[in-house]
Amino acid sequence: MTADAAIADFLTAHAAAWAAGDADTIAEAMGLPQMIASADGTVFLEEDDELTAWINARLARWTELGVTGVAVTVEAVEGLPDDAARVSSRWRLAGAGGVEVRSFTAVDTLAADDGDWYYVVTDLAGEDAAEAGSS
Repeated sequence: MTADAAIADFLTAHAAAWAAGDADTIAEAMGLPQMIASADGTVFLEEDDELTAWINARLARWTELGVTGVAVTVEAVEGLPDDAARVSSRWRLAGAGGVEVRSFTAVDTLAADDGDWYYVVTDLAGEDAAEAGSS
């Protein structure tokens, strides 16, 4: 399997975990330490409880929006040194009946350890912009 295909499979499974509200699987895919860049600033998460709290807060926000489904499509993969990649992906959050609630582009940095991909940097700029545009 190519790195691009492995990344697409990884992101699809990650989106399914978000859709299911499976905080443990989400946390496993994100890994620690985790850097989260957002409109509010950059946060470094180094403890399991910090990551779990961040995931639960994001799940709660998505629940408030009525999100019941999450899908992702990889748009571009830029290979980086040391089994890493910068990945541009399109996320679609859907509500009842599959109606789109919000969509955004994410540009995240991933790395692989023995072929298992995980997040290094989660960039929320696209999601922040989509949220600002809907308020």
